[in-house]
Amino acid sequence: MACSSFSGMSSNGGVQVKIKSSAEKFWQAIVNSTKLFPIAIPSLYTAISPSNSDGTVRVITYGEGSPQIKQSEQQITGKYWPTFSYTILGGDILKYYASFCGEITITTVDDETWVKWTWNGVFPKPNNPTDIEVDLQELAVKTLGKLDEYLLRAY
Repeated sequence: MACSSFSGMSSNGGVQVKIKSSAEKFWQAIVNSTKLFPIAIPSLYTAISPSNSDGTVRVITYGEGSPQIKQSEQQITGKYWPTFSYTILGGDILKYYASFCGEITITTVDDETWVKWTWNGVFPKPNNPTDIEVDLQELAVKTLGKLDEYLLRAY
């Protein structure tokens, strides 16, 4: 995964979570996150609204469970099984990074399904905003875990 090139220090992060839902159901939930996340995880996502005609650019409004990140604009750059990828175009994340992109990948190994959410950000200055890194990790773990719980209850 590579974001647009900017001068500055690069930071890679990510989490991996084992889920109980089927890989197919979880994939459909990720692909349909614009509608599903505010219903399934309202404490983390209050609204996700498409901002262009084909829905590949969307504005995400985060809930009270996301202390530093309250809004972002995201362009979906790929959604081909098993990887969903995006680039951040605007919002709170870009207060910390010159560029930021991420991927969510679903894999099944030995009858266990894992979801890996990874990201790459380029800091505009040689600093290390570790507090935002912690928030991103917490947001990713909570999102994947709560989405899995929702899918297990709903289906």
